[in-house]
This record gives sequence, structure tokens and C-alpha cells, in this order.
Amino acid sequence: MLVLLFHAQLLGANGGFVGVDVFFVISGFLITGLLLRERTSTGTISLRTFYARRVRRLLPASAVVLAVTMVAAVIVAPPLLVPAIGHDVSMAALYISNIGFAAGATDYFAAGSAQSPILHFWSLGVEEQFYLVWPMVVLLVTAGAVAPIRRVGVAVVAIAVASFGFAIWLGGVSQPWAFFSLPSRAWELALGGILAVADWRLARVARAVASAAGWVGLLLIGYAAFGLDSSSAFPGASALLPTTGAALVITAGAQETGWGPSRLLATRLPRYLGRISYSIYLWHWPMLIIPALATSGALPDGVRLGLALATIPLAAATTVLVEDPLRHGRFVGTRPRFNLAAAAAVAIAIALTSTAVGAGIQQGLDGGPTAATGSAAPTDDAQNLDKLLGTLESDDPSGSGLNPSPSDTPGPSATAAGSAAASGSPAATVTPTAAPAPLVVTEPTRQPATDSAVPAGLNPSLGGADGDMPLTYFDHCHNQMDQPPSTSSCLYGNLSSKTTIALFGDSHALSWFPAFSRLAQDKGWRLLSLTMSACTPADIPAWNSAWNRVMPNCPIWRKQAIAELVRMHPDIIVVAGTRGFATVDDSGQVATGDFRTRMWIQGMKRTLKQLEPATGHVIYLADLPLARVVPAACISAHMKSILACATPIEQAINYPWLNTEITTAASVGADFIDPERWVCPTSPCPPVLGNLLVFRDQGHLTATFAGALWKKMELAVLRAIAQPTTTLIW
Repeated sequence: MLVLLFHAQLLGANGGFVGVDVFFVISGFLITGLLLRERTSTGTISLRTFYARRVRRLLPASAVVLAVTMVAAVIVAPPLLVPAIGHDVSMAALYISNIGFAAGATDYFAAGSAQSPILHFWSLGVEEQFYLVWPMVVLLVTAGAVAPIRRVGVAVVAIAVASFGFAIWLGGVSQPWAFFSLPSRAWELALGGILAVADWRLARVARAVASAAGWVGLLLIGYAAFGLDSSSAFPGASALLPTTGAALVITAGAQETGWGPSRLLATRLPRYLGRISYSIYLWHWPMLIIPALATSGALPDGVRLGLALATIPLAAATTVLVEDPLRHGRFVGTRPRFNLAAAAAVAIAIALTSTAVGAGIQQGLDGGPTAATGSAAPTDDAQNLDKLLGTLESDDPSGSGLNPSPSDTPGPSATAAGSAAASGSPAATVTPTAAPAPLVVTEPTRQPATDSAVPAGLNPSLGGADGDMPLTYFDHCHNQMDQPPSTSSCLYGNLSSKTTIALFGDSHALSWFPAFSRLAQDKGWRLLSLTMSACTPADIPAWNSAWNRVMPNCPIWRKQAIAELVRMHPDIIVVAGTRGFATVDDSGQVATGDFRTRMWIQGMKRTLKQLEPATGHVIYLADLPLARVVPAACISAHMKSILACATPIEQAINYPWLNTEITTAASVGADFIDPERWVCPTSPCPPVLGNLLVFRDQGHLTATFAGALWKKMELAVLRAIAQPTTTLIW
């Protein structure tokens, strides 16, 4: 019920995810006790019988939920999401979804925006993997033992200590693996196992002590559920609150206590909810997520409440019609061999069917080949986009929104700069024109966007959009935030050129790599790429909310990258970063509002100042506009109307932040380029321009679209290095 409240965002249960931790303790207690009783009474454990019981208990209801979820996803979810859902259903059917989510670096605490209606099956994967391993461990450690319970006790204590230490360590290395994997969760199950080993001793605890322990346990669970939130380290030290609480409640339940928590927990309603709790858990997440996928947005509070309540009668029906009959052998009998064979057949059938359905839909979305990870879009696409943007600019009734409004045609100085740079001469030798007045960006009136169906030959295809990324993701020149930082010389273009242009920043800077790669090819320059995901180029701590800590690799990489730039002394350095950064103050508190902005300004000034001795020209590239939805997924559900997935100007572009970037760059004498009108030339911002898909997600350009803008970027760079600083270039 705590997990249900957490996922439905009800009653302020921001830590309701700890319900899973409580469940693991209970599961470890019950299963270990069952195995010990069988071992002591029979001298062995029948693995076949044990697994058959677990299959009859868990598989029928989960198979029904998986099948219904897959059908519902095909009917109402955006088609682009169905292949991934099919993959998740397949993994869940085989009880390895936790491994899949960990491998995919899934952020469980972004569950409100998660696209997978099967995310909650991760805990069933951990449970089934525990069921698979633990009976064999008990058999192994008790082989030939006169006192098997004592040996199991030593084993569970050792597992608990080792697993807890491993979870703490892994949480600092890879949060998804720490959250989803059995080794980092085993200590919670082992804690329940310790209670099972000590079962007879628990009955000797004084009643008053047991009663007090039970209420303290409930308070700890309640505090964890309503006092913790997604910023808590899990399953690390914070997980001791709900797990210790669960252990105390179990301790209190080992004997009759007149004033213990059984007075509350043994009443009719909690017991009834307990009987149907497995089906409640199975149904609640698809009930909340499938409608959200259908509407491509967050559900209102009232809708979430209604869906959460509807889960209860649905779970009751599933318990009566599916769980109980098959659990007790009706229809399938209790023969272990048959139960296991039938379970394997059902699991494999669901896995293969869901995979096949997803693959069929994926094939229809993939379309033809894309320019994808290369340097740029095909020449025709680049020319057509350039022509389209030129037409929109010439038809703009309000001008650029700037004072003054620069032209896209470079003047004589820009042309000279380009020629000098191409020949290997330092661009700084070009005499700049007179300095213009400081520029202030206001929100311009754009041409209204025209609606249309998705064009034939969309590039990249909807199915290929997610993988349409810059080359440096694949040749490992782009630094990932969870990997050791590297500033090895990642050089592209004409490696023998005497003129070097460098791209420095985070993944938003990297979005422009295809444009700069093509620019370098056209001018005969050398391109140096230095980028790291989620690491702002500003000299401030980079806070990772998923990890709940500062990224230690970010300042190391930034310092090394700046040192590499100083060493190589490129002719031009282009700096860019996302406005959606998070940072902390000196006390470790997450900074917000104006204070965060001031921290960024000072940090960016420090970075830009450090780059002055590294180059003749520093160019600051404004941050990208944003998309309100994942365009490819949205478009797949609105093939007749691309504007159904468009983003209003006020959501796409933050003009106060844009002016902050301009004034910060100007204060240290850096040039400035703002590409927002290339990406968003009309109102609202369309997800498709010509036949090119603009974004691959909500904040990164497709490599194909970015590559098609290389001419725009080249002209802007040439003009920036030819004109005085603080000039804004479209």
C-alpha cells in the first residue's frame, strides 16, 4: 500500500517506495523459515517441490498482468514506445527485468515520467532470483550438519554484512545497479532470514518489550515512508529505517502481545488488503502508467486517485479468479514436474510474443537509412533546410527580435577571417569592425507554424531517432558521467591542419558536433571535441539528483579539459552547456532560483577566463531550445499532425536565461552565437523541419538535423571571429 501511495503521488508518501524494503524482509523471514522447517523435519529440501509452489503462487497473476499490459500498450501507447515495452514485458516474464533496468541505467525515482508500465516488476525479479538461489545455499551450508540452523545463521549474517557493505559501495559507483540488483538487496532478505533463524528466541522476548518494539517498528516504517524521498540513498544506510522497522514488527508478532501492533494489523481491513496485496502490486503501476502514456502527460490528482482506488477491486477479482484457484492446484494440479514445465512454457510464450509484437512495430517505424551518427545530413537535406530557414526568416514580420539584427550573410571581415583560417593563418589577425552596442534579446514574433502529416522519408526515421547521436558517443570520445574522465585527444577533420576549432561542454554542446564536424571538413580545419554528460562547463559543483550527490568526476574532467585546451591552443574554442544544471552551495545544499543563477554566472566567468590564454577566440554557444515531449514517440501517435507534438515558444526557450548567457559572455569578452531561430523558426516550435526530425529526445538534437545546420554554424562562427565581442549571431 505504501508503494501504491508513492506511485500515485498520494498523501505525501514521498518515501513510499520503502514498502519494497519491508517486503524483502518479510519474504526473507517467511522463505527461510519454510526451508529450515523442511530441512530439520525431513533432512533435506525438495527443490522441485519448492519451485513448483513458488510458480503456482506467483506466475498466474503476473502472466495475466503482463499479457493485459502488453495488449493495452499496443492499443493506446504511442507506437514508438511499444517495442521498448515489449522488451520490458519479455524481461519481466523471465524474471530478469531488474537486470534489464539496471543495465539500461533506469532511474527508478523518475517513475512519474517513466515510460515502462513494467518498472515495478524489478522487485519480483529480485524475489525470484532469491528464490532460485537461496534453497540451494541452505542445502549447501547444511550438508552433513548436525545443527543446520546454526550454520544457516552464520551464513545469513555473513551475507547480510557483505551485501550491505557492497550496497554502500555500489551506490557510489552505479546507482541503478545498487538499486535493482540482488547482490545489493540481499542484506534486506538476509535480515529476514536472521529473524527466521532466531524464531524460537523471539518468542522468549518479554511481552512488554515485544509490544514496544512493534510500535517502534511501525513508527520507523512510517517515518521512512513519509519522511524520506527520492534524494535518499537507496538501498544504503537510509534503508535501515524501514528494514529495521519491519524486523521489529516481526519480532513483536512472534508471540501474543496484548498491546502490540497486532491490535491494528490483525483487524479485518489490513488482513484483507494483505490477502490481495500481490495483485494490488501487480496492477497498480500499469493502471497509472498506461493512461499517462496515452495522454503523453502527467495525470491530474483526481485521476490518479481514481485509478489507485480502482486497483483494489481489480486485484480482488484477480485473487479470486486467478491467484487462489491456480495456487491450490485447480486446473493445473500440484505435480511439480508439470507445474514447472507449464510455467516455463507460459513465460517463454509471453516473452517471445511481446518481443515479436514490439519488433513488428519497430520495423514499421524504422524507415530507410539515416545520416545518424556521421558528420552531417546528406547534402540535399542540408540545402533544403537552409532554403526553408531562409524563407522563414525573409517572411518574418517582426525581424529577429534583436537590436541590431545581424544578417546571415557574412561581411568582408568574416569572409577574410574564413580565408585566413582556412589557410592556417590565425583568425585573430583579422581587423574587427567597430563594436556594436550591447544586445538584449526579447521574445520575437515568429511566423505561425503550418501543420502537416509526417513527411515521407523522415530523416532520421522515428524508429532510428533515439540512436541518431554524434559519432563521439560510439568512439568513446564523449565522457559519460559514471565513467572515469578522459581528455585523450579526440581529433577530427583535417588532422594536419594548422587551424583548430574546439568544442567544449556537456551533452548539449555535443549535440552540435555534427555541424562542427562538417564545418571542419569544409574549411579544412582540425576539430577537437571535449565533452562530458551532465557536466556543466561552468566552474561549479555538478549535482546529480539521481545519485543524490555531487559528481566527483566532473571537476576532474573540467580541469583536465581546460589544461588540454591550453596545451593545444586552438584558434577557436566553442563553449556550450545546458541551462538545466543543478549545483550545491558551500554547505552542500542544493542551490535554487537566483542564487543558483549567480553561482553559474561566477562559475562560467571563471571558466571563460581560464580559456583566454588558450585561444584567440572564445565563442559561447547559447543553450538549445527544449521539447515538451519526446518528439518521435509523440509523432508516432500523431502521424497526421506534427503540430500535435510542437512546443510553445515559452516552454522551448527561456529568454531571461538567454540574456544571462549573453551578459556573462560579454562580461569576459567572449563572442556569442544563439542558434535558437535555426531550431525553432516558427511558433510553436515544430518537431519536424522539412523532412528532418529536430530532436531525438526532449533536450538533444538528432545528429542528422544538427549536421544539416553546418552552413548556418559556419557563417556564424566566421562572423563571430571577424566582429567584436558581444555580437549576437543567429
